Amino acid sequence: MSDGEAVDETGRPDIAVLVSADGAADVVETIRAAGGVAGTATAETVAGTDLVIAPAGDAIAELATADVSTPVLPIADDLRPETAKRLLDGRYTVAERPLVAVETAGGAAHALFDVTLATAAAATISEFSLNRPDRSTSIARFRADGVVVTTPAGSRGYAHTVGGPIVAPGSDVLTAVPISPFATDPNHWVVPLAGLSLTVERDDADVELLVDGRTVETVEPGATVELARAGTLPIVSLPDGDRE
Repeated sequence: MSDGEAVDETGRPDIAVLVSADGAADVVETIRAAGGVAGTATAETVAGTDLVIAPAGDAIAELATADVSTPVLPIADDLRPETAKRLLDGRYTVAERPLVAVETAGGAAHALFDVTLATAAAATISEFSLNRPDRSTSIARFRADGVVVTTPAGSRGYAHTVGGPIVAPGSDVLTAVPISPFATDPNHWVVPLAGLSLTVERDDADVELLVDGRTVETVEPGATVELARAGTLPIVSLPDGDRE
């Protein structure tokens, strides 16, 4: 680690906090205050540590690109002291979670939780289509404020609040759920994790692409967003009731 590298003789995990995390220094201090060893690092320098704490979003792409094998705890906010203690005591589980490669004409990203196409302005509607990866078969076409596609890890999040199913963590699928659909009896879809193609079919409103909650780009009408399997990351899960 680039900051405060040390050896923990108690057997507790040596924790790296990605410098790209908001409040990384505060997270490091929380872990040290709980009696642990922690320092900041980049995706390229986490090797040799026992656990990485990183913000969901850009950091996931950094870790995926660096082919990191160290268990990762994604966080959205500050690390709570009680969470730090659970990590130091080893009260967590680790499982390989699939990543999704997100490719557009403008670039590429990686998603751990979800990929969303949504109209940029509130209460505006567009039209979207879902197709097989080679676009040879249409799965659905619908009018809505947007569509959110999740991995199993993301199925408990925003997609569930708009009507999507909760998918078991080991399932090899993606779910696709319309956001505020024009239809009164909307469908949702469960498709193989092998891939999916999303297209904006109308030019009535600007449509934004979000990956794990962060805005990546504006997607033009007729443009396609390709989703494909992109390996896995070892993800740390905390006990129920102690999630970030």
